[in-house]
Amino acid sequence: MKQLLNGTFQGTVRVPGDKSITHRALMLGALSEGTTQIYRPLISADTLRTFENMRQLGAEVTQEGDDFKVVSKGHDHLISPDAVLYTGNSGTTTRLITGLLAGLNNITASVEGDATIAKRPMDRVVIPLSEMGADISLKDGRYPPVNIHPAVLKPLEYDMPVASAQVKSAILFAGLFTDGETIVRETHQSRNHSEIMMGQFGADISVSGTTVKLQGGKKLSASDVTVPGDISSAAFLIVLALITKDADITIENVSLNETRSGIIDVVKACGGKLTITERDSKGEKFGDIRVQYTPDLKPFHISGDIIPRLIDEIPILTVLAVFADGESTVRGAEELRFKETDRITAVIAELTKFGVSFEEYEDGFKVKPGYKKVKQDELFKGYHDHRIIMMLIVMAAAANTNIEIDDQSAIDVSFPSFVSDLEGLRKDR
Repeated sequence: MKQLLNGTFQGTVRVPGDKSITHRALMLGALSEGTTQIYRPLISADTLRTFENMRQLGAEVTQEGDDFKVVSKGHDHLISPDAVLYTGNSGTTTRLITGLLAGLNNITASVEGDATIAKRPMDRVVIPLSEMGADISLKDGRYPPVNIHPAVLKPLEYDMPVASAQVKSAILFAGLFTDGETIVRETHQSRNHSEIMMGQFGADISVSGTTVKLQGGKKLSASDVTVPGDISSAAFLIVLALITKDADITIENVSLNETRSGIIDVVKACGGKLTITERDSKGEKFGDIRVQYTPDLKPFHISGDIIPRLIDEIPILTVLAVFADGESTVRGAEELRFKETDRITAVIAELTKFGVSFEEYEDGFKVKPGYKKVKQDELFKGYHDHRIIMMLIVMAAAANTNIEIDDQSAIDVSFPSFVSDLEGLRKDR
């Protein structure tokens, strides 16, 4: 951490490819007939689990330099794996592949991840899939391993109790090859990468407001995918630039998907100096984001339909709140308690070590601005959660404080080059 202190951050950088898009491109490539080229994917611990899982199902998946290639004969040629489908720390892989496997009708498989995945509830995915006719069992009716047996599925009309892209996507994957129309309605629109990409691969899918309709039974055809930079990774650099004196960072080729860009809305509402240059795109919107140091940031108050658009960015937005001029609040974010860790508990516990004051709610918290000197020999916990670890690194750099985190390895889940990229941007003042 010492190498990031006593300076500022300036320059141009690219963040890794979008994790959500990379996962889906690998899965849809395996389900489609032909060759799918995936350009600029995120190559990380999480996405490599999906990469390997698709190989276990019989698709030919290879890495060529910084790109992936998927060659498949189509969904009806995929096979039951010889071994457990291990998903590591990836909740996206675990939940989406459950829907994918159930929808194939003829697959026997067991899906399990690491110790953190073993504690993450999968019943909210399995409940709607079971309504479709899937034969799936869970440990204690709720947790992995996920055991899937062949079953013929029927289409489903489902009202989502909570907006969740993973649950929605699992249902859509299961509905791809059913005989009839699957309909999913959300309370608020969650990220829509599955809908965009399924259409790109030839699925008969339409979206109207918060309702998605998928006509099953259509074979998919391979399609090349260029993966934009992950705005969830860019978020750490955005906040760092806003709260560090003299900082000026430009992040190139970042996803500007409107279902993911809630952080942009919050930064603008806070008065942050942020400029976007949009690039030409046939699929997912993307562009360059320039962010500059902004003193006197306004506090924010987020709840309701913006929460699904920035759920992964809430930990780093909490750091922004520490430097704002007034109290900020987060409500309606109970989804955070079911991530890699309980992120509400983790954010409060670790930032409290910086002297930050919180008022905790079941669905969020209130943050009072300001921080104090960290106690000598204070050890910070990463909870094996990449977003908590990167949040702590940004907080320490902005506060110009050297800290020790018990384990930083989980950064490899989404942003393996995070620390080295920060070192490259650091400038003496």
